[in-house]
Amino acid sequence: MAGKYDKSFLEHLCDYEQGWRFLFTFSVGFLGLSVIWLYAAEPGSPTYVVTVMNVVGLSVLSLLSGFVLARCR
Repeated sequence: MAGKYDKSFLEHLCDYEQGWRFLFTFSVGFLGLSVIWLYAAEPGSPTYVVTVMNVVGLSVLSLLSGFVLARCR
């Protein structure tokens, strides 16, 4: 039972590095597409508001997954 708790939380997260890498790649890819769409959408429209929310959310997700990947190396 002691072997289950002998690793830190970060080490447990690093066990899923492939998943974190997929999440990071997905987030950055869609962030890039959302930034392009941000310039194409008309400011003030509902599409623009949703795109801004996507950019904010994907930025946070990219930073979180990037931080975990950087700490795992």
